[in-house]
Amino acid sequence: MPHTTPTRTLLVGYDGSKQSDAALGAAIHSAGPSDTVAVIHAYDRAPSWLGSPFYERHVRDAQYEARQILARAGEAASESSAEVTLEMHEGSPADVLASIGALRGADEIFVGSRGIGRLQAAVRSVSQQLTRKADRPVVVVPRRAARPRAPMLASQLYTGRG
Repeated sequence: MPHTTPTRTLLVGYDGSKQSDAALGAAIHSAGPSDTVAVIHAYDRAPSWLGSPFYERHVRDAQYEARQILARAGEAASESSAEVTLEMHEGSPADVLASIGALRGADEIFVGSRGIGRLQAAVRSVSQQLTRKADRPVVVVPRRAARPRAPMLASQLYTGRG
């Protein structure tokens, strides 16, 4: 009987920062050709009190920005041997990633670390919130793994080549 490698689903929290580039690179580096890397961008929920037409404008602008951010992720991941999907979801990043991870049975969730310090991290760190909320492994790619911005291939984002 032939040996088959199990297919894995890896999620990446992506906001267009150097740290999320590093997380994307780490996930792509970890993924095999039969795996799926789902790049997830979460944008803020529009306040319901805005009313029309302001509510619709807020949603439209947030989705436009999300598409721009995800396009950059798509370019960085273009040479991945794994299948890469790009998605935008409304909500807080930690909630969105934890929910999607559970619903899809993701094997791991990759996020970048901003290294913002203990006090600020207690309030606003997506990686810390996610490690408390997620029911599966969360890979926090350290801040020092992020490279300066330049046009790079996915393999260069994490491994440091180039």
